[in-house]
Amino acid sequence: MRAALAETLAFLHALAQRAGVAPVLFGTAVLELRGIGDFRAADLDVIVGAEEAKALAAAFGIDPGGEGGNDRFRSRVHLHLEGAPLVIDVMADMSIGTADGWMLYEIGEAQEIEVDGRQFRVASATDLRRFYSLAGRAKDDAKIAALARISG
Repeated sequence: MRAALAETLAFLHALAQRAGVAPVLFGTAVLELRGIGDFRAADLDVIVGAEEAKALAAAFGIDPGGEGGNDRFRSRVHLHLEGAPLVIDVMADMSIGTADGWMLYEIGEAQEIEVDGRQFRVASATDLRRFYSLAGRAKDDAKIAALARISG
């Protein structure tokens, strides 16, 4: 595993322990950790509930703020944590803007993996594929194809 991702995961693990929460890793980092395709995460995406996001903010020493997002995604609480090699984007109660309106995105199956002796919860391949399909971004087409190859 590349050093930047390993160091960022160690940082997140320590922060999550201080906060008493178990976030779910999400996005490209999960693909990289699982060796799905040849993707490299530019940041570390994390999904939690609103109270967990507030606990992470307190453990990090910042005000959690309020809702954040853009025309495609929004979260009740959004944290952009710097201090590790990769930025950690924490999304609480994330919604995706779809053709039918805003839809709360929930992880159906979080799985446990071990990385450098630390336990992490990660979104399943099925959940990632569903997310990328709902997001409808051209940049995710290769990720959808890679996930389809492993899950049929």
